[in-house]
Amino acid sequence: MATRSVAMFFSATVAAVVVMLSLQGGVLAADNGLALSPPLGWRSWNFFGFGFTQQDMMKQAAAMTERRGGRPSLQDVGYGRLGVDMGWEGCGKGLNQSFHNASGWPIVNTGKFPNLVEMNAALHQMDLKTGFYFNPCWCSVEWKVWPHGNAPQDVATVLELGFDGIKIDGCGPANNMTEWGELLNASSRPLLIEDCLDKHFWGHVPPEEPPTPTADLLKECPGNFYRTTTDIIAHFYSIMGNLITSDTFVKQHEKDYGPVSRPGCWAYPDMLQVGNGISIDESLTHFAAWCITSAPLILGFDLTNTTAYDEVYPIVTNPLALEINQQWAGQPGGLAESAKTNFTPHNGTTTVTSFPVWQVWHKPMNPESGKTKEAVLVINLSEEPRNVTLTYSHVQPQLGDSVTATDVWTGKTVETSLKSTVFSLAPHASRFLVLQG
Repeated sequence: MATRSVAMFFSATVAAVVVMLSLQGGVLAADNGLALSPPLGWRSWNFFGFGFTQQDMMKQAAAMTERRGGRPSLQDVGYGRLGVDMGWEGCGKGLNQSFHNASGWPIVNTGKFPNLVEMNAALHQMDLKTGFYFNPCWCSVEWKVWPHGNAPQDVATVLELGFDGIKIDGCGPANNMTEWGELLNASSRPLLIEDCLDKHFWGHVPPEEPPTPTADLLKECPGNFYRTTTDIIAHFYSIMGNLITSDTFVKQHEKDYGPVSRPGCWAYPDMLQVGNGISIDESLTHFAAWCITSAPLILGFDLTNTTAYDEVYPIVTNPLALEINQQWAGQPGGLAESAKTNFTPHNGTTTVTSFPVWQVWHKPMNPESGKTKEAVLVINLSEEPRNVTLTYSHVQPQLGDSVTATDVWTGKTVETSLKSTVFSLAPHASRFLVLQG
């Protein structure tokens, strides 16, 4: 029964988005009809790095589809894609130590991935979709051998091997996303396209401008979701730094074009680190933050690790959290309010060095019975316990002075006060709520 309910939820969500787009005249990014709501899936990099193999892929697929202890599988609740990341390339096996042969065709490291066609066929039999990866950082000789990359051959390879999507990194030489988009979207089979976006020709000093300016890419959006940040690591302030950076990026560009994170073209603060050694409070905050900003939910922990799986399963499968992530009411969600007091963390690798001690995030939801409805996330970013005041009018004036509040994680009603409510939060903890006026 639980599995059927979840499947019905996702079907209804996609149908609602399609209706919304037709009514508002929305244009689907990449013109491929994919990612009408933020994609859900898994990728290899955050846990495995370069060590990932075809055998590992099959083990992760088995774990994703397994119904453990009578619970719905991750596949049942919508995580239906697995992606191979950097490290499959036969770097050094191609022309002049590159991973492309003399005709520009990519070479696979068959020691790690002996037969990708068979792998994809087996995963498709499990009703899973798969993603590949191109334009890598580590095979740096590519810049000298192929200064503009080999996008036509790479796209043809993705299709021939049977993949259903592609992640295009930003640090190899194949940096023309307009070309990638045209090639990918001309194929007979729609491919889910992830664009790492930050393509500033890192191999050149000084850096050259990308072939298509970022603002134009966001307007046309040749991909289905795009990176807005540096690489995420399993540390709270890297996670929060990427969240804040992504929100700033989106708000900077939406002034000209309206929402630049939207159905078919989602802003993405990178893959999830939930389950990769961060605390439960940090995992709850991390996942809630991605949900409330409509970010793609791409898991990156070892699904075969029973301890990690059981620990984060209630988080990543929470029906209300997923509903908030998948629902579209005209805006992707973002920062509503920040504390005026900032601090510098003692550790953590991030491009953001100073953080507000607390923040409030929000996302509009479709109203019920004509009543305004907002998802709200109240975060204590600081390293000490803190009382944080949620003022309803600062989130959405239409909420009024009196609200009903539901805790996303428990589904229980939360007691609220007139005009505002104070929450006592441990360091890095949060409250994830749905408010209704």
